[in-house]
Amino acid sequence: MKKMNKIKIGITIFAVYFSQNLLAQENVAIPVKPVKNNFMVELNFKPFGENVISFNQLQLKYKTADNFALRLGLAFDRNVLDQPGDDYDPSQQEKAAGKENFTKFGILPGIEYHFLKNSKISPYVGVEFSFFKQSVKSHYRDYTREYYAIHYTPVEIDIDGATRAITQEYIQTTQGSYYYTTMSYLNRAYTSFGGNLLLGCDFYFMRHLYVGLEAGLSYNYTKNKKITIDTSNQVNPQIIPSNTASKFGFYYNSALRLGFWF
Repeated sequence: MKKMNKIKIGITIFAVYFSQNLLAQENVAIPVKPVKNNFMVELNFKPFGENVISFNQLQLKYKTADNFALRLGLAFDRNVLDQPGDDYDPSQQEKAAGKENFTKFGILPGIEYHFLKNSKISPYVGVEFSFFKQSVKSHYRDYTREYYAIHYTPVEIDIDGATRAITQEYIQTTQGSYYYTTMSYLNRAYTSFGGNLLLGCDFYFMRHLYVGLEAGLSYNYTKNKKITIDTSNQVNPQIIPSNTASKFGFYYNSALRLGFWF
């Protein structure tokens, strides 16, 4: 992980160094900050975090005027967790397996108005709209048997809209002891939209490279998709209904925004 972070930082530094040398060779006069018709690319930057530079949300900007910019955030994340069950001993009857698929996509268009035209510090106000969609599908293979039976029977479970988590607790009472099993459904599929009123500031500490901070007010509405659970030993699927949630409050980006402009 640390090696990957060093590679990401190295790529960024190389890109800045290369662009500056290229323009210097052509004797092009470059401003200290983006102006009209310049493009900007931003990534989340956490210098003291585990992932120093994050590529899962990309921010693109275009200056339509020296003090006005269009912005477009793009988010994409796909994860597959697979436990095929190939490592069990051949003589073992229970060979539990599972596979979980997550796909998340987001788009965030917006605008910015910048102040302090001739300064390396550029405070701004803006507005941003957001749309996110996450799909989740999971498959599990469990086993069941009657209390006095010897052989286990495989049970295939397909879940559309969530993953599952099983917790088991050992309980002792005066009447005896038993295991209590709880099934919960996590990482739900959802659709969300909202908007942010932004207040931010960019610091142009060297040509073509800057960092920024951002905060503001945020509204978000989320609808969690219904969960459909198909089990091979049951005739009808189990349905867990959809639900909605909304949130309004202060917004802030916990990461610095590392930007490159050209």
